[in-house]
Amino acid sequence: MRLSRLLHIVLFFSLISITACTCNRVLPNFEGVKMEGYGRNGRENFKAVTGAQGILGPGTELFQVPMWEQKADPSEVAITAKDAGSFSVDPTYTYSAIRGKGVDIIFHYKHLGVEDPGIMMDNIEANVLNQMVVNAYREEGRNYSTDSLMNNLNSFEKAVEKRLRDEFGGKYFNLLTLTSGLKPPASMVEAIEKRNNAIQQAEQVRNELEVSRMQLEKAKIEAEANKVKASGLEPRVLQEQWIEAIRNTSNKVIITDGKTPVILGNP
Repeated sequence: MRLSRLLHIVLFFSLISITACTCNRVLPNFEGVKMEGYGRNGRENFKAVTGAQGILGPGTELFQVPMWEQKADPSEVAITAKDAGSFSVDPTYTYSAIRGKGVDIIFHYKHLGVEDPGIMMDNIEANVLNQMVVNAYREEGRNYSTDSLMNNLNSFEKAVEKRLRDEFGGKYFNLLTLTSGLKPPASMVEAIEKRNNAIQQAEQVRNELEVSRMQLEKAKIEAEANKVKASGLEPRVLQEQWIEAIRNTSNKVIITDGKTPVILGNP
């Protein structure tokens, strides 16, 4: 009886050990970071680990940093140009943790709640990355006037992206893609639409005037041709009349020396 009970106890603790070892394994495409001694000695208590970590003692904790691409969608915000023109930005971006920087990520952002890898990046986005993105758009927007921003949208977005790539790298992340979703103020959209409509209407009027001019020119040419033909002075008409007269006469005209015509068949 005692032997059977002892075996059950040994089996129970063995299962606990196996379960603990299994749960404390660094998953594929994650970087594992083990914290020891409750992290009291700062960064030296954090180290990169791989594989199974066995049973974790008191003050020891295993963190896992996902290494695949993440997508973030901050809330839409207003930005102001240097002449007080107001725009809205609705950015989206993708990013990933820099490989080999798992320890730095856990050490610097542990206070944000990184124990659960499923929400780790959400917490870092909400508290660090999204704010960087918003600040970059706001501060870079102040370098442009309203018209300049609309006319140089591509250079503005490139300036924001370059700045954020550097800032993300300083926070141990790679910025992969960035879309601004920039929208001009409603008054500017209306003004641009009116201007485009005016340009289209002016082009239409020019085309209509050109067609009218061509039609008038054609009418003048046809009137002039009819006038010449009616007067009988058109060379082609005279030639036709001469040919017709020759065809209907019984006389034959032969030029013998180039000067004096001889008429044959004259009755």
